[in-house]
Amino acid sequence: MERILLSNIAAILVKDVLIDDNTKNTRNSFTNEFPLLASDTDDEALHFFLKQQRNAVKRKKAEEHKTSTDNPNGKKCKKNVVETSAPTSSDQPNNVLAVPYEPIRRQSFVEINLLNKFNTTVFEGYLHMSKMTFLRIFKRLRMYLPNEHVPTAAPPQSIFSLALWKLSTDEHFEDIGRKFNITKYVCQQVIRLFWRRISAQYDSFIQWPSTPQKRNNAITNFQSNPKLNKFRQLFGIVAIKQLDVFLEAENEERQVVLQIICDADQKVIDCFLVLKDDYSFDASPIGQTLALNVQTMPQGSYLIGNESFPLKPYLIRPIGEPIDDNELAFNAALQPALNIAQQVLDALAKRFNVLYALEARNLHEVRKIVDTVCALHNLCIEVEDDYVERKLKDIQFNWAKGSFSRKGKTGNENDILGQQKRAGIMEDIQN
Repeated sequence: MERILLSNIAAILVKDVLIDDNTKNTRNSFTNEFPLLASDTDDEALHFFLKQQRNAVKRKKAEEHKTSTDNPNGKKCKKNVVETSAPTSSDQPNNVLAVPYEPIRRQSFVEINLLNKFNTTVFEGYLHMSKMTFLRIFKRLRMYLPNEHVPTAAPPQSIFSLALWKLSTDEHFEDIGRKFNITKYVCQQVIRLFWRRISAQYDSFIQWPSTPQKRNNAITNFQSNPKLNKFRQLFGIVAIKQLDVFLEAENEERQVVLQIICDADQKVIDCFLVLKDDYSFDASPIGQTLALNVQTMPQGSYLIGNESFPLKPYLIRPIGEPIDDNELAFNAALQPALNIAQQVLDALAKRFNVLYALEARNLHEVRKIVDTVCALHNLCIEVEDDYVERKLKDIQFNWAKGSFSRKGKTGNENDILGQQKRAGIMEDIQN
């Protein structure tokens, strides 16, 4: 009798330890299995599902505990012990200690090393940058990528590699998955994680000159360009480009307008994207800011844009219908600035082919992709990567042409203060 009692007590203790360990581990089981979804997933339904499963485990534990405490009879207790003790191979399907849901099976992520996979020429052909640029940009972005190192997590360099591959080649997720031996689902999650992380650091990589020193430098840099030094207060150049985007949420292709402002170094200092039908410069964030706060730029400074933009005291555009040589000369003087904006758009598309035909779940994701592209473009300029510059010399590339204005959209020139500002600039150029 004593032997039976001791056996029952030992079995109960084993059962409680197993249940406690199971409950404790359930909280992190899915996170460990899918670390890329731990803090970055956009799927609220997944979080709700996991919460429900954790609650189910807690309720199961409570019921088991109540059963064991409400049955002091030795025989009944023994019956409960038999049901919950370690199962044999014959009763495995009825094991009540099993996790109440089956985790999705997923392969361990094998590190992707593009640097060793391709020689220099092939690497540049795919990634549109040098290997040294790749390493220097990765080092800069490493702090923004996940730190998990469990077996099923994607290593940071693999996340960076997959994202760059998608942005540079514009291959579909299925094609990228097959190429690197991962599932389409994993490929999507890894690349979208990169877009979220980098676009969240917009202000770190796409910087509007906000201090007096940076603002003065922005003007001084344009003055160092012999073709633009007549524009003494030029602060930036604005340009727009229409993009075709397929939105999965709407299951159709939509037209959007990308608006950028660049500096003398051809870095993007402002980026905005919206549906074509909703676009106007005045409605863009920078347009509203400039209209309300003249101190956003140095006093007397201005932007230059093409005929798509409205004439403002802070935004100078070509004269719509020049009537004399002075007005023709003014429009010609603006052309080098407009060429810089076109070169920036061409460089973006030459390096990041994803801009040719964007695919995204919704417009919000399109913005993340474009923000990421502009951020990477600026980093390439910082590390002085010359791939695009070399290719543009070898291959005629005019993606930026066919602008929004050529489809019938021209800016208004009726602003009185804008007309006065433009007239003053014309006098300075003539003198």
